[in-house]
Amino acid sequence: MDILVSAIVGDLISRSASFMISKYFQQQPDLDKIQQRLQRVLLRIDIIAEEAEARDINNQGMLRQLKMLRQGMYRGRYVLDSLRFQAALDEEQVSHSLSALPKSSAAKRLRFSRTGSGSSNREALLFGTNSNMREELQRMVDTLEETVSCMKEFIFFLESYPRIHRQPYGTYLVLDNCMFGRQTERERVLNFLLCPSVTPDLAVLPIIGPRRVGKSTLVEYVCRDESVRGHFSMIIFFPEGSLKDEGVVDLKGNYINGLVRHQNSASQTRLLIIVEIAEDINEGTWTRLKSLATSMTPCGGTKIIITSRSDRIVNLGTTEALRLDFLCQEACWYFFKSIAFGSINPGEHPNLASMAMEIALEQRQCFTSGPIVAGLLQRNFNARFWRTVAECVRASKQTHRLMFFFRKGHRLSLTSTQTFVCGKMHRCIVGDW
Repeated sequence: MDILVSAIVGDLISRSASFMISKYFQQQPDLDKIQQRLQRVLLRIDIIAEEAEARDINNQGMLRQLKMLRQGMYRGRYVLDSLRFQAALDEEQVSHSLSALPKSSAAKRLRFSRTGSGSSNREALLFGTNSNMREELQRMVDTLEETVSCMKEFIFFLESYPRIHRQPYGTYLVLDNCMFGRQTERERVLNFLLCPSVTPDLAVLPIIGPRRVGKSTLVEYVCRDESVRGHFSMIIFFPEGSLKDEGVVDLKGNYINGLVRHQNSASQTRLLIIVEIAEDINEGTWTRLKSLATSMTPCGGTKIIITSRSDRIVNLGTTEALRLDFLCQEACWYFFKSIAFGSINPGEHPNLASMAMEIALEQRQCFTSGPIVAGLLQRNFNARFWRTVAECVRASKQTHRLMFFFRKGHRLSLTSTQTFVCGKMHRCIVGDW
């Protein structure tokens, strides 16, 4: 009887295994074909986006359409990289399971699946079960292909816009000065500054966003543009906390608590005033600032940019407020990969790419600690160092999480290797948790 039961169970297991293997190999060609379609549509998106970035586009509708195209490109690249590096990631998990941090390594896939909010479809596609992988991937490729097919009018009108001179230099600044992913916002601020005001009143642009989203960085980058410096005779910056009740006395002779960032005597008298506040501004101070700016430039042309974390400054603007939010996870990975690998093809180093993806996804703010970590990885291009950085980032994040729950007096220890790396990096790779 036992022999019969064993034979039946063995036969069932054998049949089940054969069925699963045959089903896998039947689906694999379909997945390969879908990935090839994804590669082709991403190549078309790259061509359109690169050509658009080389043009001086001032149409807000086209800029929004270009932003949607970039978001689709980031998402597609992220999915494609994840599928490519998944095998290397699984191999890394097995080989690393006997290292100093077995629990963290074993939980690598779990942390990937928890990254981001409101992205359950993406998580199920990349790190969930294989039951709906092909369907989700097919749906995403269909969406990207439909997006590209709707760009015919965009491409037609794109040819009517002039090319931007010194485009490679501008692209370099966008990446190295942490302005990656803000091209649409940059163009909108430039249009506000350089285009004549539609009303005789003082033009004010509010920029709203959470802390460390890049409001000041965006304004600083725009102010470095040669066209802006040539348009305004003076750029004055009021940092956060400098505008008190007595903060504005005389813009003409005494710049109380204000910093003169740029002066151009050859330009017509036009002021650009940048005000940085945390929440709200005193009504009396705001009124005096506007009146003094108007008296300084009787011919008009003066403009004000005010940045804040509060929505209360919306009423101060004469145009629609510009709202900034943190970049999506896919864009952060694209940014991190570009710095860490540079001109090297990540596909030639799948193990390093899988570790880089883990490190990138551990960073909540890709513009604060992300460039520092990616720069360290690029200068030390070897698997041992990258694995050490991944362990340090992982352990440091866990330490910062536990600090919110442990009472004062409890100590949390790191291994000597992790402590050394964290010390050498001056805690820069931890980021803001």
